[in-house]
Amino acid sequence: MKVLIVDDNPSFLELSKTFLEVFHNIPSDTVESAREALKMLEKDSYDVIVSDYDMPVMNGIAFLKTIRDKRISIPFILFTGFGEEIMYQAIENGASSFLQKTGDSKTQYLELSKRIWQIVNNKELSPIS
Repeated sequence: MKVLIVDDNPSFLELSKTFLEVFHNIPSDTVESAREALKMLEKDSYDVIVSDYDMPVMNGIAFLKTIRDKRISIPFILFTGFGEEIMYQAIENGASSFLQKTGDSKTQYLELSKRIWQIVNNKELSPIS
């Protein structure tokens, strides 16, 4: 299994990669923009994409729409600090799940890892939290 994490905050990317790999045994690659992610998707395969919403040039919803327009059906988790309105947009546009960032890193990464494992194992998953 391999996850692609997309977020414009390098510190958050490093923290995400560490939590997922070290504490939850989920290998991951990280990129700082949706454009970089699109390039990565051309050359490598991933089981899940975890993307932030609030990014310059192309936000998480625009990124999701772009990959779905390209007929890329990789499960997509929108992992953001934004709330309900963005959640509905994500689900409407084909996101597999939505998870809101919280101040508690341990809890949020535990929930994120559960969702990734559920998606990879094709278990029934509620798309919202």
